[in-house]
Amino acid sequence: MPPHTTIVIGAGMAGLAAACTLQEAGYDVKILEGRDRLGGRTYTEHSLGVSNDLGAAWIHGPLANPMTTFAKRFDVGTAYTDFDNRFGNSTIAFDADGSQLDTAQFTTGMRFFNGAYDRLFTSVLYERPSRDVRSMADLYRSGLPGVGELSEVERKGFYYGSVVRVQYGDAADLHEIDWRLSNRYVKLPGGDLILPGGGFGRIVAGLADGLTIETDTVVESIAYGEDGVRVRTNRGEERADHVIVTVPLGVLKAGRIAFFPALPAEKQAAIQRIGYGHYEKLALKFPRCFWPTEPHRLNYLPGTQPELFTSWVNVAHYSGEPILVAMHAGSRARHINRWPDDKYIAEAMIVLRKIFGADVPDPVAYVRTEWETDPFALGSYSYSAVGGYPEDRPTLAAPVAERVHFAGEATHPRYFGTVHGAWETGVRAAREIMSNA
Repeated sequence: MPPHTTIVIGAGMAGLAAACTLQEAGYDVKILEGRDRLGGRTYTEHSLGVSNDLGAAWIHGPLANPMTTFAKRFDVGTAYTDFDNRFGNSTIAFDADGSQLDTAQFTTGMRFFNGAYDRLFTSVLYERPSRDVRSMADLYRSGLPGVGELSEVERKGFYYGSVVRVQYGDAADLHEIDWRLSNRYVKLPGGDLILPGGGFGRIVAGLADGLTIETDTVVESIAYGEDGVRVRTNRGEERADHVIVTVPLGVLKAGRIAFFPALPAEKQAAIQRIGYGHYEKLALKFPRCFWPTEPHRLNYLPGTQPELFTSWVNVAHYSGEPILVAMHAGSRARHINRWPDDKYIAEAMIVLRKIFGADVPDPVAYVRTEWETDPFALGSYSYSAVGGYPEDRPTLAAPVAERVHFAGEATHPRYFGTVHGAWETGVRAAREIMSNA
């Protein structure tokens, strides 16, 4: 058995991947987790009577995706989510006054955006734009072709696709996203799967079974040198040959873990340049369904700024339970995070009653997320920010002194912001240690 000992910081998907890989190879490995639970930014909650993923909620691209394999292994029920309304009945949209928009025209507009963006992206690359064109907002100002040919409802669908959905994908606003770097993301094929039958929590529990994990253990500092690493926590000090740091980018940005000696300047700069977004959810359970259960999602265009409650997941479609989940991203997520629970719910009900009528009942239970203020997350997931460089993610991923290794979705050059990306980076970090044994 190899003599090397490794401490993994964080029991999210990257940390579990690293620990599983090392343990299967015969290495001595322990995970230190600051929370009282496992999973990190995958968190399945059950108080509403269903498996409610309050963090990561989809397997993006189930073909050749390790999460699909794990879902089958651990008997997690999955269902397809049709974001683009390919089948014509999975999305319905409502205008600012609550009236339902023509679904076919709205969907045409959303799809038209995809083609227009691809054409614009290709043409702008060919024309070698000035350095002033950095953000998605800058790119849009260059002009998305063909918009003038759309009907009014199609333009609303186009707007929803070009602004609202992009913000949900990156958890950031258009002016914050670098369009070149964002396009380095690679989407796996096969659509998107939601996990109503057990959630990511069941995968986390299955992967964690048999691993050595200490919860409620907050890492404060890491000292490293030729003789190994010393990890100081709220419980004392631990020594090992290697450490794998899998904490979210927001925790690194905030300097919650001190490094001795300090991390290389180029790594510190990369940590600050990579964007870290915000994505929050409000799940409302009602005494009955007052909305159609067939659509996967409900979309709303408020027509005022900030645009709130624009996207709802219809849990009733997947489980039959009368639950709607409102989602907010970027500055909108930060906006609603300033609201107390009663105001948040009241504002949501104003929208739902505008759409479905004054007799809509009050919710009987609710759950909200606050990832922005969670001390072990300080946000949701990474995005490619204006001011960044292509080498930032590889720089963040690079080991230091062959002792300190880094993993997590923000370190992946192609699958950033995803659970499978986090998993792959954990495996990569473990193999770095194994290759130097």
